[in-house]
Amino acid sequence: MSLPYWLPSVIAALAILGASWVLMALAWRDLTLRRLPNTWVGAYAALFFLYAWVSGMGWVQLGWHAAIGLAVTILMVGLFALRIVGGGDVKLWGALMLWAGPQGAVAAVVIATVCGTLLGILGWVSQQILKRNRKPVGAPVFKMLSAARGVPYGVGLALAGLQNVWVTLL
Repeated sequence: MSLPYWLPSVIAALAILGASWVLMALAWRDLTLRRLPNTWVGAYAALFFLYAWVSGMGWVQLGWHAAIGLAVTILMVGLFALRIVGGGDVKLWGALMLWAGPQGAVAAVVIATVCGTLLGILGWVSQQILKRNRKPVGAPVFKMLSAARGVPYGVGLALAGLQNVWVTLL
């Protein structure tokens, strides 16, 4: 039994919308709590496999996506051991690169790195503002961004992921 001709396109669109929603939720969660839940990152990764299946991705291409995701995860585990990145970032980097594959890897790394750097600078500035003035206008935003809580690198990863999943529609 085969699927109706229109169903794979609908499922692919739903996978992209679902991945986008999960990425936005992850970004917000990282901003507010500095936590990236395993189940959410796992859902984002699982949606890739659903998308790959309905879009007709071949085994070789799927293998390349998985290999890049695994290689980046291993690299990030090393950085985690050196206390350079957090555990949530390790998982999200792996899932991001699973979606990116060889075609989107460079763009994903550039976007995540630039956004993460900008968030780090913004966090440092927010921390300085809070040190100088205990109750500045916009204090909740400065507290949320403050580098004293760590850099919410998941936001940059989520932005790279959003770019990546939406590029699949082109």
